[in-house]
Amino acid sequence: MSDYSSYTERAAFDEALCNLVEEYLQDKDAYSEDTLLAINSKTMEIELGTQTDFVPGWETYAIQSLIRNNEDNSGKEADIDATYELASSYFFVR
Repeated sequence: MSDYSSYTERAAFDEALCNLVEEYLQDKDAYSEDTLLAINSKTMEIELGTQTDFVPGWETYAIQSLIRNNEDNSGKEADIDATYELASSYFFVR
């Protein structure tokens, strides 16, 4: 088994991260202030929740670190640079 992933795998994971952040932004009132994005490093499953929702084996990231102002500063959007960097830390492409 290779230690490297395909560009397609990384892009799909990046898209899934962006979609989850956008889902959070669409209904952020449904989430608590301490919401985290969590990734299970073995299964590559991603979820939103609080620190107590996740058992060992899940890496957690502050959801706010994956959000930025949109171009005209009228709202928030997924920070595609941050999600790409996070996806790249799980999927190594050469």
